[in-house]
Amino acid sequence: MKFRLFSILASYIFFVAIGLGIAHAQSPSLQAEIVLNPDSATGSAEGTPAASLASPSAAVIEKVQEKKDQDITDPSGKQKSMLAQFLDDNPPQPLAWNNFMQHGIRYAVSNGVGANTIVLILLFPLIASLIAGSRHIIGLRGFGIYTPAVLSVALVSTGLFEGLIIFGAIATTAVIANHFISRLKLSYLPRTGLLLSIISLVIFGVLVLSPALNVVSLLTVNIFPILILVLLSENFLDAQSKTKQSDAIAVTAETLGLAFISGLILQWEPVQKFVLLEPELFVIGIMSLNIIIGKFVGLRISERLRFHSIIEEEE
Repeated sequence: MKFRLFSILASYIFFVAIGLGIAHAQSPSLQAEIVLNPDSATGSAEGTPAASLASPSAAVIEKVQEKKDQDITDPSGKQKSMLAQFLDDNPPQPLAWNNFMQHGIRYAVSNGVGANTIVLILLFPLIASLIAGSRHIIGLRGFGIYTPAVLSVALVSTGLFEGLIIFGAIATTAVIANHFISRLKLSYLPRTGLLLSIISLVIFGVLVLSPALNVVSLLTVNIFPILILVLLSENFLDAQSKTKQSDAIAVTAETLGLAFISGLILQWEPVQKFVLLEPELFVIGIMSLNIIIGKFVGLRISERLRFHSIIEEEE
């Protein structure tokens, strides 16, 4: 009975708070009702708080725009126009069987499709192939192919080092929060919802502190790279629950390493230009690389290092 009364009271307070918030949001703000008198206005805006913030804001905007211009994932950045200009400077030969993709790329770009978007789509199979090769030949585990491949795009969007900082904050928060939440003995979905709430608050704190830390890349980050980083933290917790913590940390570190290297490849300008100039050759090369990797049946490099002494004894 007491629990039911408490639930009703809590629900009532919750809905009252929502109603007050909506009413406050719909009421006209005091600032909007202030009418400035030209006679009372100062001749110079230097003494106002807005003027004191003007110069720092301009500097921040300049840094943000510079970061956008370098971001290949941003459709409004200068990187898009640079790649489009590169296509204009290198016209293809007349249409033939071996350059139909080149003509298709130029047709799409001339009709509004971003050249940077096409580059990312064509480079994504290369990233997936390199991750498959690192697993099949080198022996790196990681969280499959999809997670490190998508994570590489997220790191390019946030900035490679800045993305690692965000993930470090997310992973640390997830581990600590999961340790305390597990004591509540909640069901899976409520526990996950509570965990995501705590992670969201930490990300909010990082974004609020980013201007003070002068981390420009965090000022332009959108929601999707952050969601991908949160997804990786969920994979980390899932691996931690199924295996030892050391193994989960190792797999997560390998995933981040693969994503970091893949992000460097995505940002490498010669590769971007080669994809635009020779897309047919690039696609054939990627398919051939996957066939070669799939035909490999020998010991992985990590296995050779692990069983080095046994292999020497047998030889």
